[in-house]
Amino acid sequence: MKKRKADEIELPVESREESPVPSLIARLFTESSIGARRKIVALLVGVAGPLALAALADGRFARFMLRSTDAVRISLDEARRLTEGQVLALARYAWEARPEVFQRLVEALKSEDPMLLRTLTGALFLLAMSMQARAKRRTHRPGN
Repeated sequence: MKKRKADEIELPVESREESPVPSLIARLFTESSIGARRKIVALLVGVAGPLALAALADGRFARFMLRSTDAVRISLDEARRLTEGQVLALARYAWEARPEVFQRLVEALKSEDPMLLRTLTGALFLLAMSMQARAKRRTHRPGN
């Protein structure tokens, strides 16, 4: 039996790459001020329906079901208690359901905490959003 070198081993490649955007948002959440945390959660919760809110992060977001869907208000205490993992679950759902909400999130963060977008995580988030927009434009060109 012939031995293979490590660089010759073929690994299966995922056909559908997972976007880094939800993970970056969850990380930004942990690096944010309380005001920015509230905006992040409010925008992401606004995407989810009642069933999703009850199911995500072991029901952590179920309390938001009773609130108005046009402008969800997140208390300071709620923003403090949420973990990165819980926000990641919500961000993954929002990315699958309505990825356009992340562009609104860019604008909200620019107004709430512009320095946050100058951190490494913020810069990576903006880069990922830019690449996503570029890829979307390529796929929507006339004639494709």
